[in-house]
Parts: sequence; structure tokens; C-alpha cells
Amino acid sequence: MKVKNYIYISFFFLLCLFTTSSCNQQKDTKSVSGTTNSLTAAVNGKSYNAIHVTGFMATIPNTLLLTGAMGTGEDIQLFLPKEVTPGAYKFEDLLVQGKYQENEELSGFATRGTVTITTHDIGKKQIEGTFYFTTKPLVKGNPSFDITEGMFKIAY
Repeated sequence: MKVKNYIYISFFFLLCLFTTSSCNQQKDTKSVSGTTNSLTAAVNGKSYNAIHVTGFMATIPNTLLLTGAMGTGEDIQLFLPKEVTPGAYKFEDLLVQGKYQENEELSGFATRGTVTITTHDIGKKQIEGTFYFTTKPLVKGNPSFDITEGMFKIAY
């Protein structure tokens, strides 16, 4: 197995750990601090309008996790440095990561693409931006996914 594959697998397990261990910290509401949380995109050209949109700060490793889930196991997640500032960031950078999961068997991490932070108010815990990425499947033989037209506005 290549070193890059080990990195993806290790990162996946860390993400699962953060996601499951910090669920009680998530704000799973559509309205927090006067902001209506939203995360939309197109997945392989099909409209994606998340039903459950959450954001929370994971204490270790100080990562801001943004999730837009459908409630069926399908979700889009963005992992950002906790103090990310407005600007464009490539998913190839290990500090910024994206993940799409269609179900428990079909998922992948971003291998190329960009997330653009338009506003991030750390004091009010609100972030807004756009994104697009292409995933690499975690399991050989599974499909990759093109996530385009992504937009989010989340209070965490």
C-alpha cells in the first residue's frame, strides 16, 4: 500500500473518531444564533440540500467540522482549521479536507478542489463560504464523486 493511501485511511479513522466522540457537542438545528444553517451542493450533477446542518469545534486537533447530512447516511463534511480566515484553500492541503459519503460503503475524501471562506466570525461562531471537490474512493473499485456548486452558512 502506498504512503498516500495510509494517510487517507489514517485520516478517515481520525475523522470517524472525532465525529462519533463529539456528537454531543454538535448543534443540530437549522437556526443557531440567528443564523439559518444551510449546506447545499450538487453531487455528480444531482441537487443536494442537507436536512441536518451542524458545525462544531473539535477540541483535538482544534478543527472546525462542518456537516451537511440527509439523515440517511449520506453526508458532506468539511474539516477546517479552527481559526481559518477568509480566502481560498485547496483540498490537497492537509489542513483542509472534504469528505462525501453516499452510504456506509461508498465514500471518499477530496483529492482536488477548493473551499473558499467568504466570512468567518470567530466571536459569533459563524462561517460562510463555497466549495467544490472530487473524491478518491476509500475502497478500490468504488466510484469517485464530483461535488460542485457547494455553499454553506453555518453557526457553530
